[in-house]
Amino acid sequence: MESHQTHTNATISNTSGWEAEARDLPSIGTLHTRAFHPTREWHRKVFPSSITPWWEKIYTVDIDDPNCYVLKVSSPESSTTVLGLLCLRKYKADERGAARWGTFPPPLEVDREAFDAMLNSMIKYREQFMFGRAHFCVDHFGVDAEYQGRGLGKILMARACEIADREELDVFVEANEFAESFYQKFGFKTEQKLEMPGGLTECFLIRRFGLTN
Repeated sequence: MESHQTHTNATISNTSGWEAEARDLPSIGTLHTRAFHPTREWHRKVFPSSITPWWEKIYTVDIDDPNCYVLKVSSPESSTTVLGLLCLRKYKADERGAARWGTFPPPLEVDREAFDAMLNSMIKYREQFMFGRAHFCVDHFGVDAEYQGRGLGKILMARACEIADREELDVFVEANEFAESFYQKFGFKTEQKLEMPGGLTECFLIRRFGLTN
């Protein structure tokens, strides 16, 4: 375990710019399934494994979007096997909606009731708490379940926080209840909680620049 962690961290530090590239898209397309399906029934229902092409389509655009940082952790065995991913998006002060989530309608296999509830709550609370000032939003974040607990998520989040601090911007995120304490370790404060269809509780957190130390 220790030697594997060291090897993995070395690979991260050698990843140019941390940024995902087009060649990573096939692996990115399967990451949500690898990260959440083994332990999260809600994700299996709302985002079935059959929608891999949808994820690839979204990230094809995100990778080239100057307002997005698509951060990755690659496997030490293959640089195009993505083990962890964090998409950090910058919103303008007067920007409404949910950006990529509203641009790409979900496939028919998606549980639309649960998806819409998640999307609408994200829009509501992001605009309620953040509208009027530029900010970042964690659009998507996950680590392959087989590699969880090895610090990869912490490395990605630390990098995202560095970017936000460099640009002196707050960060908003909608996260499920299982991830709430993780975000709080990075200075995020829970502003609101809401139960989703299917019983999952979503948390809405903000990391405010200059108030995290």
